[in-house]
Amino acid sequence: MLTGLILSGGPAHEYALTSPMLSDVLVEVGIDCHVHDEFTVVEDGSLDAYDLVVLNCARWTCDQTPEWRDEWHFSLSEAARKALLDFLDAGKGLLALHAATLCFDDWPEYRKILRAWWDWGHSGHAPAQPHAINVYTDAHPIVHGVEDFEIIDELYTKLRLADAIQPLADATWEGETHPILWTRLYGNARICYNALGHGVDAFDNPTNRLLIQRGALWVVDRLETEETSGQ
Repeated sequence: MLTGLILSGGPAHEYALTSPMLSDVLVEVGIDCHVHDEFTVVEDGSLDAYDLVVLNCARWTCDQTPEWRDEWHFSLSEAARKALLDFLDAGKGLLALHAATLCFDDWPEYRKILRAWWDWGHSGHAPAQPHAINVYTDAHPIVHGVEDFEIIDELYTKLRLADAIQPLADATWEGETHPILWTRLYGNARICYNALGHGVDAFDNPTNRLLIQRGALWVVDRLETEETSGQ
């Protein structure tokens, strides 16, 4: 069985509920996950034991949200940054969900890892309600055979992009189309970002659960579908 590390926690989200749900979703496809709210696990040598890291968290400096700063200010240490880069350089995988694009906002390299970031004053979100997700079926093994679906979730909008991406799914809000799911290679590592996952409803959605599972398997190069394998 593969082993995953879920980094969790932060304000304005139900991480105490959704991270255990996420763990259950991934164990169904053979990934045994450990949930950690303390990020010391990233810098103490423990990463060597994991095949992938999953970000289900909202950890940032909170400089733009002073009402949260005292309780939630967070900056990834230099040791943790080096450990995560070494982890990726070893060819291991990163699955980033929802608020991961606003994490580690004082670390410029992280923007290159995900290819996108939340820009306060520019980025926004559509409220948690039913949204239609357009899937680029068969554009990639993660979405092979997956049809368009509806989900109750919060949609992130107007993320800044470090460079061009090819979305595997997107959604439209207020006349603009916003990427929801994409993959990329970062050196030796595979990266998958899925913008869904604000609350319990998103992790209950069967299609999103499938996309999470496939994203996790793809980043560790274990994804196989009926007609194509991860590549």
